[in-house]
Amino acid sequence: MAAFIDDGELDDFIQEYFGESDEDSEFEGFDLNDIITDNDILSEILFEQDDKDINVGVDEQNGWSRIDTPPICAPFTGTPGLNTDIDLGEDPQPIDFFNLLFNNSMWDTIVLQTNLYANRKLQNDELKPNSRITKWRPTSIDEMKVFFSLIISMGLTRKGDLDAYWSTDEVINTPFFSKMMAKDRFMNILANLHLNDNNLANTDRLYKVRPFITMMRDTFGVYTPEESLSFDEGTCPFKGRVKFRVYNPMKPNKFGIKLYQCCEARSGYCVAFDIYDADAERSCSIYADTVGVAEDCTHTTKLVVGLLAFCGLLLKGYKVYLDNYYCSPELFNELDLLNTYACGTVRTNRKLVPKAFTEVKKLKQGQGIFRRMGNLLAIKFHDKRDVHMLSTMHEAKLIVTDRVNKDNEPVLKPNLVVDYCKFMGGVDMNDQICQYYDVLRKSVKWWKTLFFHLFNVLLVNVYVLFKKYGKPAKRRTHQMFRQSLIRALIDEAVDAPLPDNTKGRKCEPIGRLTGKHFPQYIPAKEGAKRKRPLRDCKACNFAPKDRQGNRRTQTSFYCPKCVVALCVPDCFHEYHTKKDYKRKLGVDDNSSSSSSESE
Repeated sequence: MAAFIDDGELDDFIQEYFGESDEDSEFEGFDLNDIITDNDILSEILFEQDDKDINVGVDEQNGWSRIDTPPICAPFTGTPGLNTDIDLGEDPQPIDFFNLLFNNSMWDTIVLQTNLYANRKLQNDELKPNSRITKWRPTSIDEMKVFFSLIISMGLTRKGDLDAYWSTDEVINTPFFSKMMAKDRFMNILANLHLNDNNLANTDRLYKVRPFITMMRDTFGVYTPEESLSFDEGTCPFKGRVKFRVYNPMKPNKFGIKLYQCCEARSGYCVAFDIYDADAERSCSIYADTVGVAEDCTHTTKLVVGLLAFCGLLLKGYKVYLDNYYCSPELFNELDLLNTYACGTVRTNRKLVPKAFTEVKKLKQGQGIFRRMGNLLAIKFHDKRDVHMLSTMHEAKLIVTDRVNKDNEPVLKPNLVVDYCKFMGGVDMNDQICQYYDVLRKSVKWWKTLFFHLFNVLLVNVYVLFKKYGKPAKRRTHQMFRQSLIRALIDEAVDAPLPDNTKGRKCEPIGRLTGKHFPQYIPAKEGAKRKRPLRDCKACNFAPKDRQGNRRTQTSFYCPKCVVALCVPDCFHEYHTKKDYKRKLGVDDNSSSSSSESE
């Protein structure tokens, strides 16, 4: 059996750099935060040869060898960076990158389809008289921008339900939402939001979100990723009814819609994605026709090669890191022929995997074996458990870590294990950033859940681009980035209708019972005839619906801090000292509130 060299020969190596850890089912029990990845201190020591390796003959018949040779890899020819002709200026802002990925034609599509869907609902003879849709009026691009700014803001301010964002309770009140859009109008747009025509005959299960998916695939190409990529699956959480919902007990969100994602390893930028729609045969045949993969190749081979070809990442020397769901010798050989190189964990039951992986049962800690077939390297390594890996870009070398064994000697790791743990986390990084200020809301309609999840992925990509190409002094935190984007969308919506503030109950000012309050005369407007204008007293007037038969009281004083008109001195005093000031003044006799409380 081929084994690692004794750890004692590496006492003189210098330990300088620690790699990043990543969670993967093949690496449970590893302390991967300790791995050193500085190329200057890579060990040149290979796996030793052992004449007791009883599986050499069987593996040699299948094309494997235990003689290691350096892989022949084409140089990386990609040009990472923005590849757009749009001038972003010397100081690009978040809205500039957002407009790169969310183009104007998508605004037109959303507005057109939303109005079309709402008008068809209005033609329904079975509508109830008090149905919200009866108050529908056509929306516009500017109003839709305000709507999406509120959607983004809901990710920053999480509340239990949508009604809470328009609550007048001073404990949870958020005035921003009521100032930007009335609650009924927001609910109306959300209920009628559409991206495609329902009347179009279509066998595509994703047709309701297909325009948005197409736009994202096109616009994500404005950025060319760096050399290292990670390929993994993500999940859009959803527990409702949909034919292509999946269950994965290893994920935080066990039920949902599965996405195949290819992300830049270092930043988490989503380069390309596809959605599992339970029509694997059709999808695989499309991938096979696109890239010329043989028909007898496995589904995962067609999926990975096809998606990389779709976004133009083949034949450029990219390095892709994958987990054991996708990895197989077949896939790695196909990618190698296309000058694309891969590394990842592999399941031992894959075709063409060396017999030594399953026949050699007992390996001591730190021991391992390897096989070579052209550019393809297969390694079995044991730390606290067996790890099986494939690579077309590595040699069978060892790297020093800062960990020591019980004899106080440095612990060794294969270099492909180090690189895998360093670069595999791109998709997980994208998912992690998505969770911080997720705009996802519960919905019984699967396509709306998927749409808002994809919209959040788009926002993460915008954030990554802003961090890369915004000025260093202007690089904001993720929260500040979203706040800036919200303000910019509202500033662009110059013709958006404002909510009617004269309707509905106004919110009580925060701090009414605290702080210092002093009465002043109500300031007269410019050109007004009255020097002392009068307004209805907030405290001693009945509500308009109960005012019949009751006297209307007006005053020329108000509280500048609360911005309400109040009679002096009684109403002013009661308003700022009593919680139920109307009951105290005998105005709200039917109030169900608790008894008045003095501060």
